[in-house]
Amino acid sequence: MKNKLKIIERQNNVLHKLNEIAAISDITPKETLRRALKIGTKYFGIEFGIVSHIVGEDYTVDVQSSPPQTLFDGQLFALGSTYCKTTLEIDDILAIKDVTQSKYVGHPCHRDYNLVSYIGAPIRVNSKIYGTINFSSAEARELEYDAIDDEFMRLLARWAGSFLERQFALDELSLAKKQFEMLFENNASGILAIDEGCQILMVNKRFCEIIGFSKEELVGQNTKRYYLDDLSYKTARQKISNTDKHSYITLEHQLKRKDNKSIWCEFVGSQIELTKHNNAILWSILDITAQKEMQEKLEQEATTDYLTKLYNRRYFASRLEEEVFRVKRNKKTETSLLMFDLDKFKLVNDSYGHLAGDTVIKNFANILKKHLRKVDIVGRIGGEEFAMILPNTSIEKAIILANRIREEVSSQTTNIYEKNIKFTVSIGVTSLSYDDINSDTALSRADSALYMAKKNGRNRVEKK
Repeated sequence: MKNKLKIIERQNNVLHKLNEIAAISDITPKETLRRALKIGTKYFGIEFGIVSHIVGEDYTVDVQSSPPQTLFDGQLFALGSTYCKTTLEIDDILAIKDVTQSKYVGHPCHRDYNLVSYIGAPIRVNSKIYGTINFSSAEARELEYDAIDDEFMRLLARWAGSFLERQFALDELSLAKKQFEMLFENNASGILAIDEGCQILMVNKRFCEIIGFSKEELVGQNTKRYYLDDLSYKTARQKISNTDKHSYITLEHQLKRKDNKSIWCEFVGSQIELTKHNNAILWSILDITAQKEMQEKLEQEATTDYLTKLYNRRYFASRLEEEVFRVKRNKKTETSLLMFDLDKFKLVNDSYGHLAGDTVIKNFANILKKHLRKVDIVGRIGGEEFAMILPNTSIEKAIILANRIREEVSSQTTNIYEKNIKFTVSIGVTSLSYDDINSDTALSRADSALYMAKKNGRNRVEKK
């Protein structure tokens, strides 16, 4: 009888406290539940309290009371990794003082999240399972859970279920929320919600497919997780911070999938208000990798010679035009231009065929590539004619490089159809001038120097 009175007294005290917080009108329903959880954590003397919402195999933290930087509202887990799955299976109170000393030893919740002590109860809303209210700790509880604790949990679960029923009945936003979740999850575009600190709040199925991570691996993590490196992450954050907060933000990012494959994505987003003092950005994401690869291929085809993979004449001429104007802007700039012509190349074609000629041209192109700096520009401007721009290079240094290339060419032998073919190259060298009208003027002068090299015996370098 004494124990019965004690149970009733404790239940009445708790019920009184719960009714007090439910009567406070200036706090949100979530904060009301959070205060109820704080009562529970204090009651049990353990740190984690959760009201969960369970849909299928997804376990969402509706509201939590926990130490800072551990759990957050909206966090998603797989139901199978929680003790709450067992709570729902038995459809009653599940109390574990120390999982290592219980029949639940080896449970995923202990293995994955190191939770040792747990007590939870199912929450019903409108007679249907909504989720659970539960309390847990990384430490074993000193006291055994007893009948009083079980009754306390039932009381809390009934109160939480009744509170949620009232909120759903009064708040039409619950329907809007479900509609939003349906549209969010099944949208053909990837959808991602992040807070102002770039923490991931929500992701939909399509975004998980794009990036290769599961929801559990993304929600609660920083967006840095899927950027290529710290620099690309910081660049993206900088672009966002420099964009008008009231307008749509459109960005293209190269991201890193879970399998480390790089992909291109287009992000279109805008700010949304989560609470009175907290905003988030809602992103719509498309995988544009295929378009980017096609664009890159078309650009390469438009600028590259198909045989040598050097720049083609049109693109080379546009780069030479840029260099001419750079010299015009600064008279002190020294840039050299080299023109190459393979000697007696027609004889190679006539004697060995065009396939042999193509091999000779490719071998010569490979020699040019070996002598390039990152700033140098080389192109095939005709059948057996090539040209090279050497920025910030005097004509004297250009002549030294030209002779080095000439000597390497003349010393090599190309084996074609078991026949050894030797060939040479003539080279004309000039410097870009402030007085050059355009790129044609510079090319004409280099061509004159090349003509002199041919006229004076071939396999030589001339300047003009």
